[in-house]
Amino acid sequence: MNMFISKEEWLDKNKRKSDMENSLLERTYTTLMGNVYDKDGYRWSPYRCITPGKGIFTGIWNWDTAFHSIGVSRWDTDLAKDGILGFTQFQDEKGKFPDIIWENGNIEGHYAKPPLFSKACEVVYRRDGDREFLKKMYPRLVANENHWRENRCHSGMFFYDSEDKGEEIYQLHVRYESGWDNSVRWDKTITDMWPIDLNCFAVMDYRSLTYIANELNLCDDSKMWAEKGDELADLINERLWDGKNGYYADANKLTGEISDVLTPASFMPLYINIASKEQALSMAEIAEKSFGCKMPTVAFDNPNFSTDYWRGPTWLNVAYFAARGLKNYGLDAADRIRDNIIKMCFDEKRGIFENYNSLTGEGLCCDHFSWSCVFLNEFILNWGEKEIW
Repeated sequence: MNMFISKEEWLDKNKRKSDMENSLLERTYTTLMGNVYDKDGYRWSPYRCITPGKGIFTGIWNWDTAFHSIGVSRWDTDLAKDGILGFTQFQDEKGKFPDIIWENGNIEGHYAKPPLFSKACEVVYRRDGDREFLKKMYPRLVANENHWRENRCHSGMFFYDSEDKGEEIYQLHVRYESGWDNSVRWDKTITDMWPIDLNCFAVMDYRSLTYIANELNLCDDSKMWAEKGDELADLINERLWDGKNGYYADANKLTGEISDVLTPASFMPLYINIASKEQALSMAEIAEKSFGCKMPTVAFDNPNFSTDYWRGPTWLNVAYFAARGLKNYGLDAADRIRDNIIKMCFDEKRGIFENYNSLTGEGLCCDHFSWSCVFLNEFILNWGEKEIW
């Protein structure tokens, strides 16, 4: 069932007219494959898994693994499936996938990350048709949805939390579950919020579960998941759209107040195609005016913008979702974001970085970061008619 393409074949198959893009494709392939762990000697053995960046990140991470598997499934679906199977085998009794499996075997399981493994399974399956892989993964995916619904749901919408209730560490761990660690979004109490991106990821999760259940001939399940996804999409538009100011954002789940903090997450409803054309046009104006078509992790005009980690640098995963969302609606801002980011990454010759200074283009943090490679490839290869994710 494996779909495997060698580096040379893959680069030849995806050869672009732009030398800049060809150079980046070679760099991303080499960097990503350089972060693959050997098959033996780790707690997740015999599966081959991918670290965010060897020598800096000593383990495998939750949503990173989902992203990595989607990325490498472009040339090696067995490696993609190894990553998913290797990580999700550590699911706990409540159905939660942990955040981190460390090299030394320890597990960080008090909190998770947004639910992306159903989408990763769908993408990999679409590329190689391995139904046995779907059969093995489906119960795990169902149990994970149950965890979110039972432990992270308020009035039909999802929020972040942690099982570690120690007063000092609790809010920090909840922020870690979001993946946006020190974001300006969380200067307000994160546990009070319905995060816009989390709920959009949950819609993606339901759509992938719908697809997988249908492929497994589980018709009742497929119908159930589709209904859940549609219901949540309606709630996003009802509760997380600020009609007065014309944007999507997080909202307080206790008061209903919509946040005034604009980030790339605000564009996620466009990525999952639940915004109206008028809403998309309003978001495109914001992309130009407040983000300068560079997609910093908080709007440039936010008073708390800085170059500190998730408080202003450009991260390629969330920038891609925002840009691809605008592209779904045929809006020119999408191409300007894409062009800015590709040039920024090409000009930074020292590596493929964890994030980038959105003012100067300087690479920041890890200089061989796996998911940056994945999303650079998506910016290059998934920019015409939308592919399978």
